[in-house]
Amino acid sequence: MTHIIWTRQRHLVNTDPQRRCYNGAHFSSELVWGPWEELDYTTKPEERLKFWTELNDVAVSARGEGAQREYEARIIEEQEVKNDANVPPLS
Repeated sequence: MTHIIWTRQRHLVNTDPQRRCYNGAHFSSELVWGPWEELDYTTKPEERLKFWTELNDVAVSARGEGAQREYEARIIEEQEVKNDANVPPLS
């Protein structure tokens, strides 16, 4: 069975009504989750999720909370894989 690993990241959004920004720093802002995007195709989702999560933990420890991502594995039907010409080879 084939799985797709999906990811989404957090984006810094300027929430100041007047959109003030001083030297790259917003007067008020918040981190908002972005849309889900395809990341990886696999037949072993537990291993790949562990890999991506550990890699993200390193990025967060080096760059801060703004580098945080979420990961999720979703099953895709074999028929969908056969009909999609852009599907990369399975890992």
